[in-house]
Amino acid sequence: MEWTEKLATGIKTIDSQHKELFKRINNLVLAIKQQRCKSEIDSTLKFLDDYARVHFSEEEKHMRETNYAGLSEQQEDHKRYLAALAELKDEASRPRIQGSSYDLSATTNQVVVDWIVGHIMKLDMNFGEHLRKQGKEY
Repeated sequence: MEWTEKLATGIKTIDSQHKELFKRINNLVLAIKQQRCKSEIDSTLKFLDDYARVHFSEEEKHMRETNYAGLSEQQEDHKRYLAALAELKDEASRPRIQGSSYDLSATTNQVVVDWIVGHIMKLDMNFGEHLRKQGKEY
């Protein structure tokens, strides 16, 4: 999954955080495909969870500050992502048999990558437009 300017919301801090999330997710998918040690996968998943919580908190703070009408929708979508990530962490913690790394990689792509792209393209773009209309920049 590659970051493109098509995914830019126009909010500098949020776009920078999104780019870092893309980088980490790509590293996770690669680690799973290469069947690298479990601790690398676990630490990357932990990072993604911690990082997402910080990112979501910052996004939601900006939304509250600007009275963004889509805040509750964003919060619900953020909860869905964190729940999906928790399921991935649980799956990664289980002993793996031959071939299950591919399954975990595919699940990671489907759950995390697809969610992030969809979330950015729909909800975060709407928030970026809201900020531009208000003449605000973060």
